[in-house]
Amino acid sequence: MFFEIIFMILGFIFLIKGADFVVKAASNIARKFHLSQMLIGIVIVGIGTSLPEILVTIQSTITGNQDIIIGNSIGSCICNLLLVIGIASVCNPLKIEDKILKIHLPVSVFTILMLAIFCNFGTSQLFVSRIEALLLLIFAAIYIGYTIYDGKEDFENEVEEESSIFKTIIYLILGILGLKYGADFVVNGAISIAEFFGVSESIISMTVVALGTSLPEIVTCIIATIEKKSDLAIGNVIGSNIFNICLLPGIGALIRPIYYDTDFNRSLIFLLMITTYLLVFDLFKNRREISRNHGVVFILMFLLYVSCLF
Repeated sequence: MFFEIIFMILGFIFLIKGADFVVKAASNIARKFHLSQMLIGIVIVGIGTSLPEILVTIQSTITGNQDIIIGNSIGSCICNLLLVIGIASVCNPLKIEDKILKIHLPVSVFTILMLAIFCNFGTSQLFVSRIEALLLLIFAAIYIGYTIYDGKEDFENEVEEESSIFKTIIYLILGILGLKYGADFVVNGAISIAEFFGVSESIISMTVVALGTSLPEIVTCIIATIEKKSDLAIGNVIGSNIFNICLLPGIGALIRPIYYDTDFNRSLIFLLMITTYLLVFDLFKNRREISRNHGVVFILMFLLYVSCLF
């Protein structure tokens, strides 16, 4: 137990430094190639901080722990929306751009519905088949392509210092490695501790594993928020959720069809509800901001959700 705690502490350190490097690299790339902060947050940082989930998915598929794949996918999304956005908005209220509300959040709702249909009413009922996995991956590729196409910005001549490409690449590599190994240490240590107390695999996947693999998003989002880069913070969360829903079951089921336990439906419905709430409330109330009070409510909702699971 002692060594697991030590590895978890090291994992937190790696995550914090890794997230710092990724945010720096993302900002440099945005300036260098005239790309928007939102695009970088959704695509580069979104995929980069989803690497722990992707790697856990591949490992779980190979070892046959399929509950971890679906549980991690849904649990990480819930953690991102409630805990990550909650903590970030408590640090500094988050402004939401029109494109997030009108394009990316509706896409997130659509991917949740698509996964729900595939899992419950697909070609192989209660399984995610290889055909459905391929559709999820194709949709993710189309989404990435559209985001890149739509996210280019025409900057006027800016007098702004740019870091070298070499330095930016080093930042990005070190950041992603820090996130990857930091998440590994935290998750492995947490799983060992949870198993020591006899907690079921599905509960572990939706709480410990989901929280552990969401730590990169938490740290990245907090750092981006403190540096007043709301586009990067929100883009990271929404992009990561879309990739979690499409890539995790997609990659896992492409390797081996995934059995779907209908007990996950309650959490899937809850995820759909909070994503839709975030979309509808901000879009129709014309608020365009997640306040500190909302952040506190989101954190409390996450704690209530976890307590209900246990």
